[in-house]
Amino acid sequence: VCVSWNDAKAFCDWLSDKEAKKYALPTEAQWEYVCRAGSSTKFSFGDDDQKLGQYSWYKANSKEKSHPVGQKKPNAWGLYDLEGNVSQWTADWYAPDYYQKSPKEDPPGPSASPVGTRVIRGGCWWDDAVKARPAHRYGDGFWTPWKSCIDIGFRIVLLP
Repeated sequence: VCVSWNDAKAFCDWLSDKEAKKYALPTEAQWEYVCRAGSSTKFSFGDDDQKLGQYSWYKANSKEKSHPVGQKKPNAWGLYDLEGNVSQWTADWYAPDYYQKSPKEDPPGPSASPVGTRVIRGGCWWDDAVKARPAHRYGDGFWTPWKSCIDIGFRIVLLP
């Protein structure tokens, strides 16, 4: 947490050089794919908001702070804290019409953003259940690549 998109990208570049492998932030599509873990429901575990607390830290149970990863149930693919705890940077620029204009299979994301921001996915500890859904995304003019915040972190992917 408390890391900007620029810093997260720099970490991926550093780790890639260090290990001679290619690491990156996930694209928006990759992030949602692993968050859903094969589901097509409101949440990775189904449609029942009442079960969110079993899988996620969010406004109703977080005591207004982030928590160590892995204290809640994982999704079907064994990944923790995608639908809550902290929001996460993705590689993509933000476009309000992402879902309307993207191809159905592995959409690449836009090459620039009309508002100059990167996409953040996943709810965080202070969000309501509606923002913890895999489909929820942030990217308004506030989330510039140099902005850091106590409720935003990142994950990385190893590319082939």
